[in-house]
Amino acid sequence: MRQSKNIPRCIYPNAKDTNLHGLQTLPKTILSVDWESILAYRSKHYSAISLGELSKEKILETAKIVADAFAINEPVQRHLNLPKEMPKKLLDYIHTDIFGTDHFGDWTKPNIIFWIIRLFVLTNPSDPIGKIGIHPDLEKFSLAILDYDSSVIGGAFNSVVRVEENPNREPDPFMGACFMFNKPVFELIFPQEHEALETLKNTYPHFKHALENHKVGSHFLIAGSPKLPSEDTFELVAASAQTFKKHRFDYMIVGAVNEWTGAACEVLNGTRVHFVPFRAEKRVPTTKDALPTERYSVDGFLSDKDSGSMFYVVKLTV
Repeated sequence: MRQSKNIPRCIYPNAKDTNLHGLQTLPKTILSVDWESILAYRSKHYSAISLGELSKEKILETAKIVADAFAINEPVQRHLNLPKEMPKKLLDYIHTDIFGTDHFGDWTKPNIIFWIIRLFVLTNPSDPIGKIGIHPDLEKFSLAILDYDSSVIGGAFNSVVRVEENPNREPDPFMGACFMFNKPVFELIFPQEHEALETLKNTYPHFKHALENHKVGSHFLIAGSPKLPSEDTFELVAASAQTFKKHRFDYMIVGAVNEWTGAACEVLNGTRVHFVPFRAEKRVPTTKDALPTERYSVDGFLSDKDSGSMFYVVKLTV
């Protein structure tokens, strides 16, 4: 059987390319996905399935696979260090949701990222404590790839972009700890997403109409285990776009902090909307200056990689 083609590399600006930071030069019209041309890059060995087809145990397994991969490979997560102290509220607190009852566990990057996924992606973050149910978008839009022995080897978490979101529940010690851990990352990507969406709304009436009618999807977490070959990982991106299209969505947005994800977007004819660099300014304390409750890095930058986050929009329909 013929192997899938590796997606072509793409290159992001660096911190010195100040003329390429922020909003990008947008085309008059956004190109649509060429569904025929991407077939050469789609997996010949694996296919993605909806998380709605999996048991709760397999959904949690998918979250752990993605969390482990992010902790090792994502350029910000691998560079930043944990706050030195685990919040004391986590020691005895027990969390209960539709997936079960659990202690927080170890104060490690993979486990914290797992809880971010469980609290904000797998379950509904606006549900009150004691009645935390499944996230309304999870089973319809998120995907997994299984190996031949039915073990999870990759996952993609997707959701609907909503103009107005319900506020997160308060107080929730697990949410508070996860926010403390990821605050500098949120401060990078949330303003970028807001500016990009506002610009897209003001530039393209069709996008504005789609956004207001809940027809814009967000593809925001994708990763595979070492068992998933790199040339087959693109299947999760392509299948995410196809899933949104199947549900009559017009667009998919992606905040790509890794050039591989950017390359996947560009194979889909994705349009670059906004870029923010990792190393243009120091965003976290250094090792010697950090408080016990703060994330930090050796040099105060978010990443040791001179790259950044590129925000893409992918048009799914002609």
